Amino acid sequence: MNKSFKRVISVLIIAMVIVLVALIIMINITFNKDNPVFVKTETDNRGWTLVPETEYDMIQANYWAYVRKAYVLVGDAPDYEYYKIASGVPRNNYEPDNFFIEDGDSLMYYHDGDANRISHVAVDVSSYQTGVDWEAVKAAGVDMAIIRAGYRGYGTGSIVTDDMFESHMEGALEAGLDVGVYFFTQAVNYDEGVEEANYTLSLIRDYNVKGPVVIDTEIIYAEGARTEDLDIEARTDSIVGFCETVKAAGYEPMVYSNRNWFVQELDMARVGNYKLWLAHYANQPDFPYLYTIWQYTSEGRLSGNGMDLDLNVILE
Repeated sequence: MNKSFKRVISVLIIAMVIVLVALIIMINITFNKDNPVFVKTETDNRGWTLVPETEYDMIQANYWAYVRKAYVLVGDAPDYEYYKIASGVPRNNYEPDNFFIEDGDSLMYYHDGDANRISHVAVDVSSYQTGVDWEAVKAAGVDMAIIRAGYRGYGTGSIVTDDMFESHMEGALEAGLDVGVYFFTQAVNYDEGVEEANYTLSLIRDYNVKGPVVIDTEIIYAEGARTEDLDIEARTDSIVGFCETVKAAGYEPMVYSNRNWFVQELDMARVGNYKLWLAHYANQPDFPYLYTIWQYTSEGRLSGNGMDLDLNVILE
């Protein structure tokens, strides 16, 4: 038997051993997850040992790491719903641990690797917040106010200006804050999205709006709401109609929603290339797509204001 033939035989034997070990691992994981068996093989004078539980945990961890790179998980384990992450839509590379509230502070910031702040703070308000002391908001460290311009009724479909729009705009600007605006949508098609955008643009034309012009899309907890049975395509059409109209007018369009609504009720392949404002009330955000603003609480408190406020991290 010549040396080359012996070498081939050796390679085949090693390959068979590897296949056998792989089969044992698969059988072990599939049929004995709670108490993995102990397996030991030796090749080339080196031992390789399957330690009970360790390999199963490792494979489980790798599996879930892959899943979270490919899907957004909604719900609780083990009954997750899986929503495929849209290809071609920018993803964020934020480090979750770099979002934190510093000792002695009350506001959330994003930080670089040396713990330096590299974000800003925004508050968003509507007619539900009255008597805001805007000078105190500014002094507390807030940089921007995003103010509700108006909304469409969920029953009649009528468009209404927010009762506090002018007061909030004037107070925030006088205090030296940058301002953006948002419109709460109940549009059911592209044309109604355009209509909502044009209405918003008419309200802000006399103000120095440096921040985004946002469409707010979320669930309505009311029977018979006009968007209750709206499908994903029509809802996305309305968002695109709003954003394209705002963009054509020279402003920065943005889409606001919560984590689950983004992936369950919108076509992210069409919406994800606009700037996103993520509502996710948690210590750290959990969302794969690139977002510009993170609304992290609806119960924020600022010195000088005795009311709950929505607080946000601005990431640009």
